[in-house]
Amino acid sequence: MGENAGDRPESEQASRDEAYALLQTWSRSVARSSVHPVRILVAEAVRKRSPDVVATVERLLVDELSARLARAWEAGWEPRDLVHAASASARTGEHAKTLVAVQAAASGAVERAPQSWRDQLADLGHEGWSPGTRWQPVDPASSTSAQIRTFTDLLLLLKLLADLRPLQPVGPKPSQWGQQPTSTTGSSSTGRDRLLNRIRGLLAKAEGTDHPAEAETFTAKAQELMTRHAVDEAVLRGLQHEEIPVASRRVHLQSPYANVKATLLNAVARANRCRTVLMNEYDIAVLVGTPTDVDQTELLFTSLLIQATRAMADAGHRGAGSFDRSATFRRSFLLAYATRIGERLREADRSTTATYGAELVPLLQREADAVTAEFERQFPNLRQGGSTYVDLRGWEAGREAADRAAIVAGGITA
Repeated sequence: MGENAGDRPESEQASRDEAYALLQTWSRSVARSSVHPVRILVAEAVRKRSPDVVATVERLLVDELSARLARAWEAGWEPRDLVHAASASARTGEHAKTLVAVQAAASGAVERAPQSWRDQLADLGHEGWSPGTRWQPVDPASSTSAQIRTFTDLLLLLKLLADLRPLQPVGPKPSQWGQQPTSTTGSSSTGRDRLLNRIRGLLAKAEGTDHPAEAETFTAKAQELMTRHAVDEAVLRGLQHEEIPVASRRVHLQSPYANVKATLLNAVARANRCRTVLMNEYDIAVLVGTPTDVDQTELLFTSLLIQATRAMADAGHRGAGSFDRSATFRRSFLLAYATRIGERLREADRSTTATYGAELVPLLQREADAVTAEFERQFPNLRQGGSTYVDLRGWEAGREAADRAAIVAGGITA
């Protein structure tokens, strides 16, 4: 006897209840366990449950991921930040990219979001999704092992989203889109963007050349441009008694040695009147400073990190033994490089103050006070990081490389 039509809703509800219970079990397991026990639970379910139940679990899991992602946006996260945090695992990072794109299409973010969000979505590759298109990450035609792997990766992404801590927003949240007036780009902002593009070009040439004299020429010109602009803005604000603008920006640090790279960022930031804090669990640093100083710090940090990475590789290859290419050597190299760069930048900063005279001191102090006040508002409770083991050869090689580095410190030749 065939199944009655009236029996189908009851059967579908039973399948949904079974899938929901299964997803709850998986979620509890991934919240308190390592990956291996979760994978065992998933494998057992995929092999023993009906395809309908497995497909329903997938739909419920995607819905829960989308809901968690929406909460992350309201907690101050942005697309680029989320994908970076998820990319500790390459596969989980790719799933995060797709989830962001699907949710952006469903919410209309591509049309409604501020330009900075749309730029992030474009960089992550949001194309190919439209409202109403359903994401089906688990291919039922794929092998059992592939399905198990995908489900496990998605559960790890769910754990990440569930555990995200709120961030201080750097722009309007999705619930605020359209409620705030769109800022217009004035001539000052346009001029700064044009200047930064010129500086980026000069630094790219400095990083790309194998000739130190050429690199020094390019960086010296970039220095000049940045100093002139930063000082001009500080003086103009002082003369007009303008309120000091303070910006926040998140800098994503790549593994390995993200915490040591953060030391280099901090050295550059402090010399350029910015404050910075590292969120260790996500390898994300937050810069706080005037818009000009934040732009300058990020540019200089990026350039110096490229130079440091190249010099570290060269030092390792020149070393007598394999230890010179070890993790301890490289970590020590970067730490010494950051320490010495900080010393050089502070020397350059003192030289800047002397060059422009005592009149500049109260203007820069006024900006420093505004930056400190905003930084302490955002991060009232901070703790210092711990120490690390240092390899002497790596330390000495790092200091030597820092002495050779081409520096753009607020536009002053060091």
